[in-house]
Amino acid sequence: MGSLTTQGMSRLTAAGSLSRVDEAVRSLADLKAVHLLDYPGDEEGFDLGSPTDESEEIGRDLNRYRSASSQLDLIDPKTLLESEPIRGHLDGELPSRVEMMLGHLERLDVIDSELSSMAEEGDALGLLLPLDLDLDLLSGYGSLTAFVGTVKDASRAESCAPDGLVIIEGVKPSVVAVFCKNDSSSAVQSELAEAGFAAIPIPDGEGPVGARQEVLAARRGELLEERSTLQGELDVWAEANGATLLGGIELLERDMALALGPIRVAVSGHAFVIDGWIETSRSEEVSAVLSETCRVVDIGPFKVVPGGGGHGHHGPELKLPPIKFADRHKSKPMELLTDMMGRPRYGKVDPTLFMFFTYPLFFGLILGDILYGAATMLFGYFLYTRIGHTETGLLASKFIVYIGIAAVIFGYIYGEFAGFEILPHQDGDHGWVASHAPDWATWLTALYPNGGEIYYDWSWEFGKLVLAFPFHRVGHNLDDLVLLTIYMGAVHVLLGLLIGFRDIWLYGDSHGNAGPIVAFFDRGSWITILIAGYFFATGYLGLKANPGDETLTMMFTYGLIFVAVGILMLCYASYKYHGMPLPIAGLLGLIEGIGLMPSVISYVRLFAVGVAGVKIAETGNDMLYGSHDAGMLGVVEELAHHDVAGLTLLAVLLPVILPFALILLKVSLPELPLGLNSFGRQFLFGFLISGGLGFALGVGGSVFMLLTLFFGWLVVQVFAWILGLVSPNIHTARLHLVEWMRQFYEAVGDKFEPFGFTARVVEVE
Repeated sequence: MGSLTTQGMSRLTAAGSLSRVDEAVRSLADLKAVHLLDYPGDEEGFDLGSPTDESEEIGRDLNRYRSASSQLDLIDPKTLLESEPIRGHLDGELPSRVEMMLGHLERLDVIDSELSSMAEEGDALGLLLPLDLDLDLLSGYGSLTAFVGTVKDASRAESCAPDGLVIIEGVKPSVVAVFCKNDSSSAVQSELAEAGFAAIPIPDGEGPVGARQEVLAARRGELLEERSTLQGELDVWAEANGATLLGGIELLERDMALALGPIRVAVSGHAFVIDGWIETSRSEEVSAVLSETCRVVDIGPFKVVPGGGGHGHHGPELKLPPIKFADRHKSKPMELLTDMMGRPRYGKVDPTLFMFFTYPLFFGLILGDILYGAATMLFGYFLYTRIGHTETGLLASKFIVYIGIAAVIFGYIYGEFAGFEILPHQDGDHGWVASHAPDWATWLTALYPNGGEIYYDWSWEFGKLVLAFPFHRVGHNLDDLVLLTIYMGAVHVLLGLLIGFRDIWLYGDSHGNAGPIVAFFDRGSWITILIAGYFFATGYLGLKANPGDETLTMMFTYGLIFVAVGILMLCYASYKYHGMPLPIAGLLGLIEGIGLMPSVISYVRLFAVGVAGVKIAETGNDMLYGSHDAGMLGVVEELAHHDVAGLTLLAVLLPVILPFALILLKVSLPELPLGLNSFGRQFLFGFLISGGLGFALGVGGSVFMLLTLFFGWLVVQVFAWILGLVSPNIHTARLHLVEWMRQFYEAVGDKFEPFGFTARVVEVE
């Protein structure tokens, strides 16, 4: 199979002497090539295999180590550890170190529980303190009943026990202690309930409440000190042994997989049988290795039966192989998108390679800004430095770099940088007029032929399509972009239909129907409607401007005829191959045929979302960055009128700039007063100092306004970039996963998961 489909698979059956089953399992793990099919236990004379004798001990150690790691904040090392030293630690001092650490963790749990109980007792003592009664006087009577708690209505509580003693202290809350005879306790309790009584639990102890509070405070201090010591020791332990612990867990997981491996195969009294799938390209390698431990190794390439493996309406039900993507390098990050939908059906087209081209194309068409694209690429690199050591993290970071590159390319085509249009424009008789963008953005015009004073266009009069360079999407090319996105939608949907046509012809649809006739009616109907619909729409719209044109009239007439033919084909396909009653098939065929139009028009979002993002950035640029008499630039000019410019202005703004410089230069400061080691306080302090310097020069209000406008503009730019990263991805993903892939995709494949080990922390032995 090629790169447009998934890997070809073969069925493996191997058998050997039961005494060598453990060796065979070890060979499978070393190969990491066989997707094992667990024995279901339904064959007479065969049972499930048994785990090795070491499995119980391995499981016990693994659970203990996992418990330890779950309670520590451990970070995976970014480079793989060697397995031999980790094995040495497992057999040496690591178990005792883990036991010590678990002891510390258990003691921390005890301390936290005691601190929690003490906090509850402290709250109760705080409420009891105004009563000025010893703890042993608040409970423990034989002939008396004591009610101690808070009340909402103190005046009513005063009269709740006429023949008893009522003590009330404090306001909001009012604390009450009522002592009455046992035989009147029910009546007193009812009266207290009317007063909004809430009982206070009486702590154990004797003597004054204040003395008990002092004891608790002293004990709390001891516990907190012990807790701090234990936590410090745990932090040191984690730093010194964390990587070893993670490596040990991974090795034990591998040992457990080997120990439990025999339960995945079928065994009889003297033999074992392995059943699974392998990549056809590795058949010889697998056969050679398993021949050392198995007496019989049978490998047969899987052959797809057209129409088989479907829902069982037609043809035999097949057990399809698991799905492994084709070996690829550049386009591999796009497998993340395919996996969002699920693996494709075996033998059918894998859309990953197509999305390698179309996904960045659509994303770049939407975002299309040099600065935002570069920021996206930097974000991808940032992710690479953080999670690039994992397979998923590496693919995700590459994916973001790809779409960032596309945004830079389209930003170059659009001539956009940070929401500014940086290229000169033609202005009638005045020739080329320079952009109003700032110099720090327009320097990029040097990367264009003739300094950006160019304009090339190519128009397809037949379809009213215009392509231009530069393409001013927020200028005179706006209508062209709308039409372009519709054409892109039509071509993209048509590509999906052609893929579906091929898949149904060769492998059948989800109902088990296969062959060229099925493909002709099932997908050919949609293709006919789409192409004929283009001719019909072009003729219809063109005749409004050129009534009577023969070519347009022919397009209109034949387009309408073939749209009707396509709808009839669709009705027949719904009746014949999807099992619908004829009246329903006729009605749905008409509705679904017309429903193809929204799928194509949905691609207009490529224009709408992009232009909306540009307008957000443009609004921030106009209102906050401003120009000669408005915004930030207007404030700078006003400051210049007061002789605050150049180095003087830089000196005034230096306190605000300094915190950012310290971060960029990674300067470590000694301990400063007022918490000035934190960036937030440094920035606030610098903001106030800059404003104060401005007031000293008589321009304090302007300085504050300048800083406010600058950081406001910066926030808008960051917001525009974040929105430009998230929103285009959402819409591009929707166009691919919904509008496009539904034309052909069946997400029914199982992931190919070969038995074996993938290095996460420790190299594979």
